[in-house]
Formats: sequence, C-alpha cells, structure tokens
Amino acid sequence: MGRPAGLPNKNKRALMARLKDIYGEEFHPIMRMAENAMKLQDIATRTEEVNDLKASTEAWDRIAVYVEPKLKAVEVTGSGDDGELVVTFQRKRFDGGEDE
Repeated sequence: MGRPAGLPNKNKRALMARLKDIYGEEFHPIMRMAENAMKLQDIATRTEEVNDLKASTEAWDRIAVYVEPKLKAVEVTGSGDDGELVVTFQRKRFDGGEDE
C-alpha cells in the first residue's frame, strides 16, 4: 500500500526542506508565485503594455490551478423538430462543498 494521497514523496519533502533552508521556514512556492504575480500585475497596471498584461495574466493563470477547480466544456445540442434547445450542465461548487 502506498502513501496517502496528497502526501509528498521523499524527494519532494527533501526539496522543500532545502528550499526552506535557503529561503526561510515560511517559504512556500505557490505563495512566492503569487507574490511575483502581484509584482507583474503592478507593472502591467502602470505600463498597460500588452506584453506586461500578458505576463501578469499568465502568472495568475498558473496560480489558479492550485486554488480553483478546472472548468469543463459543456455540450449544447438541439432536441428534435420542435426547435427547442436542451442545455445540460454540471454545477460544481467552488468552495468544495456538496449540494443537497
């Protein structure tokens, strides 16, 4: 039986320990990514240059995968000759809770 889901393996634990040795006990890579994304956003707000805006958006996009569920495509199809449109979708709560 393997390790529980979400528990980092030895290599990841060792790497994280090394990073904390170098950058301090409070270091966390996602938080560092967010700090840098904020800096890029500040630059983009000041310059309004397309490349700066793109860099800021890409930085936040990389962080979003750690905090938001992935959105899934929704298929929309027609239903028969009456011209009605049937839309099917799945709803997922962003807070991780369950609907009743």
